[in-house]
Formats: sequence, structure tokens, C-alpha cells
Amino acid sequence: MAFKDLRDYIEFMRKRNKLIEINEEVNVDLEIAEITRRATYNHLPPLLFNKIVNFEGWRVISNIFYSIESFYEIFGTNRLESISEKFLSNLSEIPITFIDKLKSLKDIIGLGKIMPRARSPNFKEDYFMNLTKLPAIKTWPKDAGRYLTFSITITKDPDTDIHNLSVYRIQIINEREAIIHWQAFKRGSITARKYLEKNITKIPVAIVTGVDPVIAFTAASPVPHGLDKYMFAGILRGEGVDVTKLDNQILVPSHAEVVLEGYVDLNDMRLEGPFGDHMGYYTPPDYYPTFKLERVYIRDEPIFHVTSVGKPPLEDAWIGKAVERIFLPFTKMLVPELVDMNLPEYGLFTGIGIFSIKKYYPGQAKRVMMALWGIGQLSLLKIIIIVDHDINVHDINQVMYAIAAHVDPKRDIVIINNALTDSLDPSVPSPPLGSKLGIDATRKFKEEMGKEWPEEVKSDEKMVEKAEQILSKIIKKYQSS
Repeated sequence: MAFKDLRDYIEFMRKRNKLIEINEEVNVDLEIAEITRRATYNHLPPLLFNKIVNFEGWRVISNIFYSIESFYEIFGTNRLESISEKFLSNLSEIPITFIDKLKSLKDIIGLGKIMPRARSPNFKEDYFMNLTKLPAIKTWPKDAGRYLTFSITITKDPDTDIHNLSVYRIQIINEREAIIHWQAFKRGSITARKYLEKNITKIPVAIVTGVDPVIAFTAASPVPHGLDKYMFAGILRGEGVDVTKLDNQILVPSHAEVVLEGYVDLNDMRLEGPFGDHMGYYTPPDYYPTFKLERVYIRDEPIFHVTSVGKPPLEDAWIGKAVERIFLPFTKMLVPELVDMNLPEYGLFTGIGIFSIKKYYPGQAKRVMMALWGIGQLSLLKIIIIVDHDINVHDINQVMYAIAAHVDPKRDIVIINNALTDSLDPSVPSPPLGSKLGIDATRKFKEEMGKEWPEEVKSDEKMVEKAEQILSKIIKKYQSS
């Protein structure tokens, strides 16, 4: 099932009695953010604020990704891996590399159904609207100002015309200017460097707010470089995204609530922040490029999408869990011995990753670490833990047992200095460079240990059968008393 737009999703949730409508007046200054965070911590469904102080005619929606259950509702399945497995199954008989598969998808399986489709827009130009008239929110008391927190920045690769959709925090400065916080590793920043190589310093950009939640999720996901995010959204939706071309040649979702057309001026770097981010700390001010607004398009009775970040688990944590599940089959194609992975919600998505592998040879766990640190967003992971295939990566006690029983620190711990890391990590001394930790918590081969791994204890099968018979009688008697 694919939602046409944000309003279609809202109606879907309303019919399921899973939409909380708030009719009390609320303020964009801290109030909406505080209510949203507390709602997410309590696993409440999406919040629709119908009365916004000083923003008459606007509604604000938050908490769309309120738990992993929200993704089951959006995608119509509680096994999110099946979405990508179904897509990849069409490629399973073709003996070429994953990247080649991505490049040749259109010819292999005919992607007409999932490619973006030109449609007339639902929005129209508003000549009186500007950035300060948007119900952008302030999320923490010491934030530098009001921010667009779940708006989508859209850029186009100057060489390939591939579109990128990403969620960056955007600090509003005045009626026509805002600062876009895209880190060095992000696709927007990489696209900017390509324009600079062509001596182009004004990058055409669109910022959209209020779209189908699958498009919003795609924008927040680590889709591999070189793959158009509109196409990836089409894969997840099962049908292409309706798009409209703006005057600056950027394609935007036709049913977006708000569209800001303009450009990013790479010669105009402004001090952005502080901002209370998903790490639970204020990010110190730093310099980022400025967005210059040229046109505003808006729907009638617009709905503005926001989120509030802070210590987990908030919406970003559940987005991370959905990414973990949906991207697992893709990651298995690149690392075939991979069995499962867990990006714990309290591990802050780029902080800790736990991976289980089917181990066949000595040194394999460290090889897998290096492979994972070379894959997209996983390259930002600060700590990687590798365990054997029979360890449940989602059971932290099993993982702790594997570390306690299988790790010799001198032999099994890897530390890498001056590696790319998450610039938002408050512990990193010189962002974006920090250190990484790898833990090989697998059982060791003789070549790794210098001696045979000890035999694991196992019960006698006859004793197990007898013990179960006796205990079943005891349990029945105990439960009936």
C-alpha cells in the first residue's frame, strides 16, 4: 500500500483511531517539542496540533515515527526485511556485483512502475509567504533559534542528474535566509563539492515539508551514493513518486505541503547552532552554507511536519531500527557471511553496531569489521561488535556473554585512529575525525588462539528427556496450587 501524500496517511491513522488531535493552543517555542518528546517516550501515536499560536491557518504534525510499530503500519508488514528481499529476489539469478545490479536495474527488470512520475502539483505559489511565517519550532532552551527539523533538502547531482533527498536541520535566520547543517559525509555536502569543482557556488536546492511518510523515511535513510532516492522511495512504496519540476530544475513531490525553492550559496558560510541534537547534548556552533529563498509554494490549509530530538529513544531511534531491518538484505549482499545486525536504539545509530556472522576461517571477524566500516552510514559506527551466528544480536545479555567468554582484549580488540566519525558525537576531539573500536567476540580458530578452542558443554540427551518429564509434572503441580 502506498500513501498518496501526508494527508492520506493522516486519514489512514485517524480511521484506525491512532491519531491524537490536540485542539489546545500551543506555541512553536519549546511547547510543541516538549509535548512531542514526551509522547514519543510513551509510545503515543502521531500528534496533530490544530491551533498554533501566531500561525493561524497552519497545523503541525509530529511523532509520525513513534515506535517500530509505526513502520509496520506504514509498510503493511511487521517483517521489514521482506520489502528489500522481494525487490532483490528479482536480481538473484544475475551473476554481477551489487553496484552493477543497481546501475543496470532499469534494463534488468523494467523499473517503470517505481520510477518518479511527472504530475501536476497540489501546491501553488504564495507571494507573501517567507521563512519566518513557517511554524518551524525551537526544540531546546539554548537552541540558536527556530529550526526546520523534518524538512527535506533536495539537490541534484550536476553530472548524473540523480536526485538526493536528505533530512538536515535548518536554522532560520530571517525572511529569506537559513543555514543548512549538512556534514562533510552527507550526500548534500558531497553534491556541493561537485558543483565547486565546476566553479559553481550557487547550488539549486528545494526544501519540502509534509510528504508521504515513506518519502520522509527515504530522505532520512542511508541510501547508497549513486542511487536516486526517488527511485528508492519507489521501491519501498511499490510505485513511483509523483513529482513536479521547479524553475530551478529540481524535482519535488507533487503533493508536498510546503516547497521552498532557492539555492545554497557556498560563498556565504554562517555560524549555525548551538542545537540540542539526538546525542542529548548541544552541538557547538560551526560554519555551514546559507540557503537563499526565491519562491514559496504551499497547499491550502497546510500541515507542517516537525520532529524533536534528544536522548533516545525518540523518532530518530525508531527510524534507525527500521533502517536496520530494511537495509539488512542489502548489507548481506555486500557482506555474504553476515547473519543479522542490531543498531541498538540507545546506541545512537552511529554509536554501536552488533553483527553476527557465519565464521569459516581465522581473521574473518576483523575482515568483516573493515568491510562494514566501508559501507555508507555504517562507516560512521564508533564501535562494532562481531559475534557468532548462534548469538542473538538483539539479546544484549547473549552479546555480553560472548564478549566475556570469547574476547582476549590484547588479541581481539582493534582501535583505529583518525577515522571518519559522526561530527555530532560530543566525545570526538577533532570532528569529523575520531577513533573506532572493533571487538571480535567470535569463537577463535587454532590459528587465532594458538590452541584448540575448548569444547562447549552439552547435556546428555537422555538426561534432558528425563529431566523434562520430571519438571513438567512439578510445574503443573506448582501452577495448580
